[in-house]
Amino acid sequence: MNTRLWIPASFTLALFACDPASDRADERATAAAVEEEAPASPRLEAPAKERHVAAVHFEAKRDAVMPNARAGFEQVVELINKHYVDGPLSEDALWTGAIEGVMGRLHQLEGHPINALLSPDELSELEIGTKGQIVGVGVMIEFVANVLVIRDVIPGAPAATAGLQAGDRILGVDGVRLKDNDMHAIVGKIRGEAGTTVELFVQRDTEEWTVEITRGAVHVASVEGRLLEGGVGYLRINAFTEKTADEVAATLETLTGEGMKALVLDLRTCPGGLLDASVAVADALLPAGARVVTVRGRDGAETQYDTKGDGRWQQLPLAVLVGPKTASGAEILAAALAHHDRGPLIGEPPLGKRTVEGIHELGDRWAIKLTGSRFVTPGEVEGAGLRPDITIPTAPDQKMAPLRDLNVDADPPLRAAVDLLEAKAG
Repeated sequence: MNTRLWIPASFTLALFACDPASDRADERATAAAVEEEAPASPRLEAPAKERHVAAVHFEAKRDAVMPNARAGFEQVVELINKHYVDGPLSEDALWTGAIEGVMGRLHQLEGHPINALLSPDELSELEIGTKGQIVGVGVMIEFVANVLVIRDVIPGAPAATAGLQAGDRILGVDGVRLKDNDMHAIVGKIRGEAGTTVELFVQRDTEEWTVEITRGAVHVASVEGRLLEGGVGYLRINAFTEKTADEVAATLETLTGEGMKALVLDLRTCPGGLLDASVAVADALLPAGARVVTVRGRDGAETQYDTKGDGRWQQLPLAVLVGPKTASGAEILAAALAHHDRGPLIGEPPLGKRTVEGIHELGDRWAIKLTGSRFVTPGEVEGAGLRPDITIPTAPDQKMAPLRDLNVDADPPLRAAVDLLEAKAG
Protein backbone atom coordinates (compact mmCIF):
# COMPACT_ATOMS: atom_id res chain seq x y z
CA MET A 1 0.00 0.00 0.00
CA ASN A 2 1.36 3.39 -0.99
CA THR A 3 0.86 6.17 1.57
CA ARG A 4 1.36 9.87 0.94
CA LEU A 5 0.88 12.39 3.70
CA TRP A 6 0.81 16.04 2.84
CA ILE A 7 3.03 17.53 5.58
CA PRO A 8 6.66 18.53 5.02
CA ALA A 9 9.59 16.84 6.75
CA SER A 10 8.00 13.41 7.00
CA PHE A 11 7.20 12.87 3.33
CA THR A 12 4.09 14.95 3.92
CA LEU A 13 2.80 18.25 2.63
CA ALA A 14 -0.22 18.68 4.90
CA LEU A 15 -3.33 18.86 2.85
CA PHE A 16 -5.65 21.43 4.38
CA ALA A 17 -7.85 21.85 1.34
CA CYS A 18 -11.56 21.42 1.12
CA ASP A 19 -10.60 19.66 -2.02
CA PRO A 20 -12.53 18.90 -5.22
CA ALA A 21 -14.21 15.97 -3.51
CA SER A 22 -15.52 18.25 -0.79
CA ASP A 23 -16.52 20.89 -3.32
CA ARG A 24 -18.97 18.28 -4.56
CA ALA A 25 -20.32 17.62 -1.07
CA ASP A 26 -23.58 19.38 -1.84
CA GLU A 27 -24.07 17.17 -4.90
CA ARG A 28 -23.45 14.02 -2.84
CA ALA A 29 -25.50 14.98 0.18
CA THR A 30 -29.19 14.13 0.28
CA ALA A 31 -31.52 15.60 2.87
CA ALA A 32 -33.90 12.95 4.19
CA ALA A 33 -37.04 14.30 5.85
CA VAL A 34 -38.09 12.43 8.97
CA GLU A 35 -41.72 11.59 8.24
CA GLU A 36 -42.24 9.48 11.33
CA GLU A 37 -40.10 8.02 14.06
CA ALA A 38 -39.38 4.32 13.79
CA PRO A 39 -40.85 2.32 16.69
CA ALA A 40 -38.27 0.75 18.93
CA SER A 41 -38.34 -3.03 18.90
CA PRO A 42 -41.24 -4.39 16.78
CA ARG A 43 -39.69 -3.30 13.48
CA LEU A 44 -36.18 -4.29 14.50
CA GLU A 45 -36.63 -7.99 15.16
CA ALA A 46 -34.24 -10.77 14.11
CA PRO A 47 -32.30 -9.43 11.10
CA ALA A 48 -32.93 -12.48 8.94
CA LYS A 49 -36.70 -12.14 9.13
CA GLU A 50 -38.21 -10.40 6.13
CA ARG A 51 -40.56 -7.50 6.80
CA HIS A 52 -42.08 -5.09 4.28
CA VAL A 53 -42.07 -1.43 5.32
CA ALA A 54 -42.84 1.45 2.97
CA ALA A 55 -41.57 5.03 3.34
CA VAL A 56 -40.39 4.89 6.94
CA HIS A 57 -37.57 7.36 7.59
CA PHE A 58 -35.53 7.61 10.76
CA GLU A 59 -32.44 9.36 12.02
CA ALA A 60 -29.59 6.88 12.37
CA LYS A 61 -27.54 6.99 15.54
CA ARG A 62 -24.10 7.18 13.99
CA ASP A 63 -22.29 6.38 17.25
CA ALA A 64 -24.10 3.07 17.78
CA VAL A 65 -21.88 -0.02 17.38
CA MET A 66 -23.43 -3.32 16.32
CA PRO A 67 -22.21 -6.37 18.28
CA ASN A 68 -20.79 -9.20 16.15
CA ALA A 69 -20.86 -6.83 13.19
CA ARG A 70 -18.71 -9.06 10.95
CA ALA A 71 -21.39 -11.74 10.97
CA GLY A 72 -23.99 -9.03 10.51
CA PHE A 73 -22.18 -7.73 7.45
CA GLU A 74 -22.13 -11.18 5.87
CA GLN A 75 -25.84 -11.48 6.57
CA VAL A 76 -26.51 -8.08 5.01
CA VAL A 77 -24.63 -9.08 1.86
CA GLU A 78 -26.70 -12.25 1.63
CA LEU A 79 -29.93 -10.29 2.05
CA ILE A 80 -28.94 -7.69 -0.54
CA ASN A 81 -28.10 -10.33 -3.09
CA LYS A 82 -31.34 -12.15 -2.37
CA HIS A 83 -33.87 -9.32 -1.97
CA TYR A 84 -32.52 -5.97 -3.19
CA VAL A 85 -34.66 -4.75 -6.08
CA ASP A 86 -31.68 -3.71 -8.23
CA GLY A 87 -29.42 -6.54 -7.07
CA PRO A 88 -27.47 -8.62 -6.87
CA LEU A 89 -24.37 -6.42 -6.56
CA SER A 90 -20.85 -7.34 -7.48
CA GLU A 91 -18.40 -8.15 -4.71
CA ASP A 92 -16.34 -5.05 -5.58
CA ALA A 93 -19.43 -2.84 -5.39
CA LEU A 94 -20.28 -4.24 -1.96
CA TRP A 95 -16.77 -3.77 -0.59
CA THR A 96 -16.56 -0.26 -2.06
CA GLY A 97 -19.77 0.62 -0.26
CA ALA A 98 -18.39 -0.88 2.93
CA ILE A 99 -15.26 1.28 2.75
CA GLU A 100 -17.37 4.38 2.06
CA GLY A 101 -19.49 3.51 5.08
CA VAL A 102 -16.46 3.12 7.33
CA MET A 103 -15.00 6.45 6.20
CA GLY A 104 -18.37 8.11 6.69
CA ARG A 105 -18.37 7.02 10.34
CA LEU A 106 -15.19 9.00 11.02
CA HIS A 107 -15.02 12.69 11.92
CA GLN A 108 -16.70 14.86 9.30
CA LEU A 109 -17.35 18.57 8.94
CA GLU A 110 -20.91 19.34 7.91
CA GLY A 111 -21.06 19.68 4.14
CA HIS A 112 -17.45 18.55 3.68
CA PRO A 113 -16.43 14.86 3.68
CA ILE A 114 -13.10 15.26 5.48
CA ASN A 115 -12.49 11.51 5.74
CA ALA A 116 -13.42 9.83 2.49
CA LEU A 117 -12.70 7.21 -0.13
CA LEU A 118 -11.32 8.82 -3.29
CA SER A 119 -11.81 7.38 -6.75
CA PRO A 120 -8.96 7.72 -9.27
CA ASP A 121 -10.67 10.76 -10.80
CA GLU A 122 -11.12 12.41 -7.41
CA LEU A 123 -7.50 11.71 -6.49
CA SER A 124 -6.36 13.29 -9.74
CA GLU A 125 -8.55 16.35 -9.09
CA LEU A 126 -7.01 16.72 -5.65
CA GLU A 127 -3.47 16.45 -7.00
CA ILE A 128 -4.25 18.95 -9.76
CA GLY A 129 -5.57 21.36 -7.14
CA THR A 130 -2.26 21.39 -5.27
CA LYS A 131 -0.17 21.90 -8.41
CA GLY A 132 -2.21 24.77 -9.85
CA GLN A 133 -2.38 23.18 -13.29
CA ILE A 134 -5.12 21.38 -15.20
CA VAL A 135 -5.49 19.84 -18.64
CA GLY A 136 -8.48 21.32 -20.40
CA VAL A 137 -9.54 24.40 -22.34
CA GLY A 138 -9.15 27.02 -19.59
CA VAL A 139 -12.63 28.32 -18.77
CA MET A 140 -14.32 28.96 -15.45
CA ILE A 141 -17.98 28.07 -15.67
CA GLU A 142 -21.13 28.43 -13.58
CA PHE A 143 -24.86 27.90 -13.95
CA VAL A 144 -26.98 31.04 -14.30
CA ALA A 145 -30.73 30.40 -14.56
CA ASN A 146 -29.98 26.77 -15.53
CA VAL A 147 -27.70 27.85 -18.39
CA LEU A 148 -23.97 27.05 -18.35
CA VAL A 149 -22.13 30.36 -18.60
CA ILE A 150 -18.42 31.06 -18.96
CA ARG A 151 -17.54 33.13 -15.90
CA ASP A 152 -13.97 33.77 -16.98
CA VAL A 153 -11.42 32.67 -19.56
CA ILE A 154 -7.85 32.07 -18.43
CA PRO A 155 -5.48 34.27 -20.46
CA GLY A 156 -3.39 32.29 -22.92
CA ALA A 157 -5.48 29.13 -22.50
CA PRO A 158 -6.86 27.20 -25.51
CA ALA A 159 -10.32 28.73 -24.97
CA ALA A 160 -8.86 32.23 -25.16
CA THR A 161 -7.04 31.34 -28.38
CA ALA A 162 -10.33 30.01 -29.78
CA GLY A 163 -12.00 33.36 -29.09
CA LEU A 164 -14.29 32.40 -26.22
CA GLN A 165 -15.22 35.20 -23.82
CA ALA A 166 -16.70 35.65 -20.37
CA GLY A 167 -20.48 35.65 -20.69
CA ASP A 168 -20.58 33.13 -23.54
CA ARG A 169 -23.03 30.28 -22.95
CA ILE A 170 -22.08 26.65 -23.51
CA LEU A 171 -25.13 24.78 -24.81
CA GLY A 172 -23.54 21.49 -25.81
CA VAL A 173 -20.39 19.36 -25.65
CA ASP A 174 -19.25 17.01 -28.42
CA GLY A 175 -22.54 17.19 -30.27
CA VAL A 176 -24.73 16.55 -27.23
CA ARG A 177 -26.86 19.36 -25.82
CA LEU A 178 -26.58 19.89 -22.07
CA LYS A 179 -29.76 18.80 -20.32
CA ASP A 180 -28.87 18.78 -16.63
CA ASN A 181 -26.88 20.74 -14.08
CA ASP A 182 -24.34 18.08 -13.14
CA MET A 183 -21.29 20.32 -13.04
CA HIS A 184 -18.90 17.47 -12.24
CA ALA A 185 -20.04 15.47 -15.27
CA ILE A 186 -19.80 18.51 -17.56
CA VAL A 187 -16.30 19.36 -16.38
CA GLY A 188 -15.33 15.74 -17.00
CA LYS A 189 -16.54 16.02 -20.60
CA ILE A 190 -14.68 19.27 -21.27
CA ARG A 191 -11.42 18.11 -19.73
CA GLY A 192 -9.31 15.33 -21.20
CA GLU A 193 -5.81 14.43 -22.28
CA ALA A 194 -3.52 17.08 -23.71
CA GLY A 195 -3.63 17.14 -27.50
CA THR A 196 -7.16 15.76 -27.77
CA THR A 197 -10.06 17.92 -28.94
CA VAL A 198 -13.45 18.86 -27.57
CA GLU A 199 -16.31 20.42 -29.52
CA LEU A 200 -18.34 23.13 -27.78
CA PHE A 201 -21.67 24.50 -28.97
CA VAL A 202 -21.57 28.16 -27.90
CA GLN A 203 -24.03 31.05 -27.83
CA ARG A 204 -23.17 34.76 -27.57
CA ASP A 205 -26.14 37.11 -27.61
CA THR A 206 -28.19 35.77 -30.56
CA GLU A 207 -25.27 34.15 -32.38
CA GLU A 208 -24.63 30.41 -32.07
CA TRP A 209 -21.68 28.41 -33.38
CA THR A 210 -19.61 25.29 -32.83
CA VAL A 211 -15.91 25.51 -32.01
CA GLU A 212 -13.37 22.71 -31.79
CA ILE A 213 -10.68 23.30 -29.17
CA THR A 214 -7.50 21.31 -28.58
CA ARG A 215 -7.01 20.61 -24.90
CA GLY A 216 -3.75 21.60 -23.27
CA ALA A 217 -2.03 22.21 -19.95
CA VAL A 218 -3.50 25.30 -18.31
CA HIS A 219 -1.95 27.14 -15.40
CA VAL A 220 -4.63 28.22 -12.95
CA ALA A 221 -3.32 31.14 -10.92
CA SER A 222 -4.02 30.76 -7.20
CA VAL A 223 -3.53 34.50 -6.67
CA GLU A 224 -5.16 37.58 -8.20
CA GLY A 225 -4.40 41.20 -7.48
CA ARG A 226 -5.04 44.78 -8.56
CA LEU A 227 -4.63 48.30 -7.24
CA LEU A 228 -7.78 49.91 -5.85
CA GLU A 229 -8.55 53.50 -4.91
CA GLY A 230 -6.30 55.47 -2.58
CA GLY A 231 -3.25 53.29 -3.15
CA VAL A 232 -4.89 50.27 -1.52
CA GLY A 233 -3.80 46.98 -3.05
CA TYR A 234 -6.14 44.01 -3.30
CA LEU A 235 -4.84 40.43 -3.24
CA ARG A 236 -7.16 37.40 -3.46
CA ILE A 237 -5.84 33.92 -2.67
CA ASN A 238 -8.04 31.19 -4.16
CA ALA A 239 -6.01 28.21 -2.89
CA PHE A 240 -2.60 27.37 -1.47
CA THR A 241 -0.74 25.47 -4.19
CA GLU A 242 2.92 24.77 -4.91
CA LYS A 243 3.11 28.11 -6.74
CA THR A 244 1.14 30.35 -4.38
CA ALA A 245 4.04 31.88 -2.45
CA ASP A 246 5.83 32.87 -5.66
CA GLU A 247 2.58 34.25 -7.11
CA VAL A 248 1.95 36.31 -3.96
CA ALA A 249 5.48 37.73 -4.06
CA ALA A 250 5.20 38.61 -7.75
CA THR A 251 1.78 40.23 -7.29
CA LEU A 252 2.93 42.28 -4.31
CA GLU A 253 6.00 43.46 -6.23
CA THR A 254 3.76 44.57 -9.11
CA LEU A 255 1.36 46.38 -6.79
CA THR A 256 4.25 48.05 -4.99
CA GLY A 257 5.53 49.31 -8.32
CA GLU A 258 2.07 50.74 -9.03
CA GLY A 259 2.09 52.73 -5.79
CA MET A 260 0.51 50.40 -3.23
CA LYS A 261 0.46 51.88 0.29
CA ALA A 262 -1.73 49.30 2.04
CA LEU A 263 -3.17 45.86 1.29
CA VAL A 264 -6.49 44.03 1.55
CA LEU A 265 -5.85 40.27 1.71
CA ASP A 266 -9.02 38.43 0.64
CA LEU A 267 -9.29 34.85 1.92
CA ARG A 268 -13.08 34.55 1.68
CA THR A 269 -13.10 31.96 -1.10
CA CYS A 270 -9.94 30.09 -0.10
CA PRO A 271 -10.63 26.51 1.03
CA GLY A 272 -7.01 25.91 2.03
CA GLY A 273 -4.35 23.83 0.33
CA LEU A 274 -0.74 23.05 1.16
CA LEU A 275 0.56 23.92 4.63
CA ASP A 276 3.98 24.83 3.23
CA ALA A 277 2.36 27.39 0.94
CA SER A 278 0.37 28.95 3.78
CA VAL A 279 3.50 29.31 5.92
CA ALA A 280 5.48 30.66 2.95
CA VAL A 281 2.90 33.42 2.43
CA ALA A 282 3.16 34.25 6.13
CA ASP A 283 6.94 34.55 5.60
CA ALA A 284 6.30 37.59 3.40
CA LEU A 285 3.94 39.34 5.83
CA LEU A 286 5.46 38.53 9.25
CA PRO A 287 8.94 38.89 10.76
CA ALA A 288 11.21 35.84 10.93
CA GLY A 289 10.56 33.52 13.86
CA ALA A 290 6.85 34.27 14.18
CA ARG A 291 4.75 31.23 15.12
CA VAL A 292 2.28 30.36 12.36
CA VAL A 293 0.74 27.07 13.52
CA THR A 294 1.29 23.96 15.63
CA VAL A 295 0.28 20.56 14.24
CA ARG A 296 -0.61 17.95 16.88
CA GLY A 297 -0.97 14.20 16.24
CA ARG A 298 -3.00 11.65 18.18
CA ASP A 299 0.06 10.59 20.17
CA GLY A 300 0.49 14.16 21.39
CA ALA A 301 3.57 14.84 19.27
CA GLU A 302 3.71 18.44 18.04
CA THR A 303 5.36 20.15 15.08
CA GLN A 304 5.71 23.93 15.14
CA TYR A 305 5.82 26.01 11.98
CA ASP A 306 7.49 29.42 12.27
CA THR A 307 8.28 32.01 9.61
CA LYS A 308 11.76 31.91 8.14
CA GLY A 309 11.60 34.58 5.44
CA ASP A 310 12.69 38.19 5.45
CA GLY A 311 9.22 39.62 6.06
CA ARG A 312 9.48 41.72 2.92
CA TRP A 313 6.04 43.30 3.50
CA GLN A 314 5.80 43.01 7.30
CA GLN A 315 5.32 46.78 7.69
CA LEU A 316 2.65 47.10 4.99
CA PRO A 317 -0.71 48.17 6.52
CA LEU A 318 -3.04 45.21 6.17
CA ALA A 319 -6.68 44.14 6.50
CA VAL A 320 -7.80 40.52 6.05
CA LEU A 321 -11.20 39.45 4.70
CA VAL A 322 -12.60 36.13 5.97
CA GLY A 323 -15.89 34.29 5.60
CA PRO A 324 -17.68 30.92 5.82
CA LYS A 325 -15.62 29.49 2.93
CA THR A 326 -12.30 30.46 4.55
CA ALA A 327 -10.89 27.11 5.67
CA SER A 328 -7.83 25.22 6.81
CA GLY A 329 -4.66 26.82 5.44
CA ALA A 330 -6.51 30.10 4.92
CA GLU A 331 -7.66 30.02 8.56
CA ILE A 332 -4.09 29.34 9.63
CA LEU A 333 -2.79 32.37 7.76
CA ALA A 334 -5.61 34.62 8.99
CA ALA A 335 -5.14 33.51 12.60
CA ALA A 336 -1.37 34.04 12.47
CA LEU A 337 -1.73 37.53 11.01
CA ALA A 338 -4.35 38.42 13.63
CA HIS A 339 -2.28 37.03 16.52
CA HIS A 340 0.77 39.04 15.49
CA ASP A 341 -1.33 42.22 15.16
CA ARG A 342 -0.79 42.63 11.44
CA GLY A 343 -4.29 43.89 10.79
CA PRO A 344 -7.98 43.37 11.56
CA LEU A 345 -10.04 40.43 10.35
CA ILE A 346 -13.17 41.69 8.58
CA GLY A 347 -16.20 39.69 7.44
CA GLU A 348 -17.76 36.55 8.91
CA PRO A 349 -16.42 33.61 10.98
CA PRO A 350 -14.42 31.08 8.93
CA LEU A 351 -15.47 27.50 8.31
CA GLY A 352 -13.67 26.04 11.33
CA LYS A 353 -11.89 23.09 9.68
CA ARG A 354 -8.91 22.49 11.97
CA THR A 355 -7.69 19.08 10.87
CA VAL A 356 -4.86 17.72 8.74
CA GLU A 357 -5.61 14.96 6.25
CA GLY A 358 -3.18 12.45 4.79
CA ILE A 359 -3.67 10.79 1.41
CA HIS A 360 -3.11 7.03 1.57
CA GLU A 361 -3.10 5.19 -1.77
CA LEU A 362 -4.73 1.76 -1.80
CA GLY A 363 -3.77 0.61 -5.28
CA ASP A 364 -5.13 1.18 -8.78
CA ARG A 365 -5.15 4.93 -8.00
CA TRP A 366 -7.83 4.56 -5.33
CA ALA A 367 -7.05 6.25 -2.02
CA ILE A 368 -8.47 7.37 1.28
CA LYS A 369 -8.29 10.86 2.76
CA LEU A 370 -7.78 10.35 6.49
CA THR A 371 -7.43 12.81 9.38
CA GLY A 372 -4.05 12.26 11.03
CA SER A 373 -3.69 15.36 13.18
CA ARG A 374 -5.19 18.68 14.22
CA PHE A 375 -3.73 22.15 14.14
CA VAL A 376 -3.62 24.85 16.78
CA THR A 377 -3.11 28.48 15.81
CA PRO A 378 -1.06 30.85 18.01
CA GLY A 379 -3.03 32.34 20.88
CA GLU A 380 -5.97 30.05 20.18
CA VAL A 381 -8.53 29.50 22.91
CA GLU A 382 -9.70 25.90 22.50
CA GLY A 383 -13.26 25.71 21.22
CA ALA A 384 -13.54 29.45 20.63
CA GLY A 385 -12.77 29.45 16.91
CA LEU A 386 -11.52 32.36 14.84
CA ARG A 387 -13.72 35.46 15.03
CA PRO A 388 -13.54 38.62 12.91
CA ASP A 389 -12.58 41.87 14.59
CA ILE A 390 -15.24 43.59 12.47
CA THR A 391 -18.26 41.47 11.56
CA ILE A 392 -19.85 42.41 8.25
CA PRO A 393 -21.95 39.73 6.54
CA THR A 394 -21.84 39.18 2.82
CA ALA A 395 -25.20 38.98 1.06
CA PRO A 396 -26.23 35.29 0.72
CA ASP A 397 -26.65 35.59 -3.05
CA GLN A 398 -23.46 37.59 -3.62
CA LYS A 399 -20.84 35.82 -5.71
CA MET A 400 -17.18 36.70 -5.79
CA ALA A 401 -16.76 38.87 -8.86
CA PRO A 402 -13.96 38.23 -11.36
CA LEU A 403 -11.11 40.61 -10.66
CA ARG A 404 -11.84 42.80 -13.67
CA ASP A 405 -15.43 43.31 -12.45
CA LEU A 406 -14.53 43.96 -8.81
CA ASN A 407 -16.78 46.70 -7.41
CA VAL A 408 -15.71 47.95 -3.99
CA ASP A 409 -19.03 49.65 -3.28
CA ALA A 410 -21.00 46.47 -4.03
CA ASP A 411 -18.92 44.46 -1.54
CA PRO A 412 -19.55 45.69 2.06
CA PRO A 413 -16.63 43.87 3.75
CA LEU A 414 -14.22 45.08 1.06
CA ARG A 415 -15.63 48.60 1.30
CA ALA A 416 -15.03 48.60 5.06
CA ALA A 417 -11.47 47.32 4.64
CA VAL A 418 -10.58 49.95 2.03
CA ASP A 419 -12.08 52.76 4.13
CA LEU A 420 -10.17 51.60 7.20
CA LEU A 421 -6.84 51.44 5.36
CA GLU A 422 -7.39 54.77 3.64
CA ALA A 423 -8.11 56.37 7.02
CA LYS A 424 -4.89 54.93 8.45
CA ALA A 425 -2.88 56.13 5.47
CA GLY A 426 -4.46 59.58 5.67
